[in-house]
Amino acid sequence: MRTVLRHATIVTMNPSREIKEEHDLLIENDRIAKIAPGITSDHADIDTTLECRGKIIIPGLISAHSHLTGMFQRGLWDENTFEEWFSNSNAVEKRLNFSPEDIYTIHCAGCIEFIRHGVTTVLNMFTVSPGSKLEKVASSCNAILDSGLRGILAVSLTPNDNANVFEPANPASLLDFARGAAKHVAGLNSRLGFMLAPSAPQRCSDQFLISCGKLAADFDLGMHTHLAETKLHAETARSIYGEPMVTHLKRIGFLNSKLAMAHCIWLEDEEIDLLAENDVKVVHNPACNMKLGDGVPQVKKMLQKGISVGLGSDSANAGTVYSVFEQMKLAVLLPRVTWDRENWLLPADAFEMGCLGGAKVVLQDERLGSIEEGKKADLVILNPSTSLSPMNNLISQLVLCENGNSVETVFVDGRAVMLEKQIQTVDEAKIIAQLSSFRTSISEAYKDVLEKKATKP
Repeated sequence: MRTVLRHATIVTMNPSREIKEEHDLLIENDRIAKIAPGITSDHADIDTTLECRGKIIIPGLISAHSHLTGMFQRGLWDENTFEEWFSNSNAVEKRLNFSPEDIYTIHCAGCIEFIRHGVTTVLNMFTVSPGSKLEKVASSCNAILDSGLRGILAVSLTPNDNANVFEPANPASLLDFARGAAKHVAGLNSRLGFMLAPSAPQRCSDQFLISCGKLAADFDLGMHTHLAETKLHAETARSIYGEPMVTHLKRIGFLNSKLAMAHCIWLEDEEIDLLAENDVKVVHNPACNMKLGDGVPQVKKMLQKGISVGLGSDSANAGTVYSVFEQMKLAVLLPRVTWDRENWLLPADAFEMGCLGGAKVVLQDERLGSIEEGKKADLVILNPSTSLSPMNNLISQLVLCENGNSVETVFVDGRAVMLEKQIQTVDEAKIIAQLSSFRTSISEAYKDVLEKKATKP
């Protein structure tokens, strides 16, 4: 199949960061075949042509840290600390114990929301309680694939939950589960990848982290985890290990170039240096950090040290919406009320984090994150709303003014998963109706958790 997008303004994010005006883009099957003016006159065998005059094409955005299951708790826990939120939200999830069919519905709804915000790749850090079977993993995979998104399933492994929500799991059984999940995902579809995701160092023993690293090496997998989400986490690590958390992780051999860490808020300078030296990737989640009052990471310093930084929408119950546009805007604005000017991010920094930076985090920058010939045709067409008019500074306006309303068409792997604002892959109305049907059970679980909490001595 050959598709031509004609007369567009193309934000390439190529090594020269070129913005090409009045250019055509040729898609052949799942790849970008050519970027040039007047392509249609050179090719008589075009299957589809989309007129994009006055429109903007950007690389598909990447949410490099997400929890799709959290969508069902949107709007809850508005004034909780991290510890209260973590305990309460996990208790509600345990109380509901969603079926594989429910997981499919929830994750499908999250995927639709991402698509509508121009996100084409999602890392889903999916927490499964001990004893769960692979059916729930399969449901998450199917939701991502059926929606048309590109996804990385990062199965979250928690052998020692310090919030006492789930029963402690046998580390060996968790690793066996991870092996099974990795084998299930392998070969399902080229759009789907897999990572190991030990939940967070403070919820894992050193031996478990070392075992995860060995398993990842055996299967040639990336790893994903949370790090230094709160000041308490950082202080606890130092009191336990007698040194900063990243320093300790270096000591046990956990740091490597296929590891990504979300948040990384409360890090000391020596820890940032260690991340850079070991080519560890970082995911910034500003909406979540703000909602839970966790703090502000020193992202500018990380970028200056050469660390690859992506953006994540995290969980809808710990942020707002599944949108990387929102994360780009907050990534620019948040440091300006916290740090001196030398630590501020520019819109160009945030835009790069939203596409190419995210591609590096998910270890796919050779084929994603920019619009270049030979790369995957993961593309977003924007029909500019008033937020992009007049177009005085395109990158700045994309980051600071756009909220996703301009997103008109989204391609993943060369296929239009949304065309002129219509989802092409799944029945959006049906998915939303099914999600809405959970409202009563969610409300009952929410009240039950609060009542049990209130009666505790």
